[in-house]
Amino acid sequence: MKCPLCGNEFEKADETKCTGCGKLHSCNKQCCPNCGYELVQEAKIIQSIRRFFKW
Repeated sequence: MKCPLCGNEFEKADETKCTGCGKLHSCNKQCCPNCGYELVQEAKIIQSIRRFFKW
């Protein structure tokens, strides 16, 4: 996953930096471990298409 704010690439989000929206850990957001920016996790089909075309 690539953060659109700082450009940092990471595999799994850092759950310790999550601000806690009240949904505990069942939400669809990911938190960048570098800058803390919260972004929505891509759907698995989108990830498959990106891997196929190597975006």
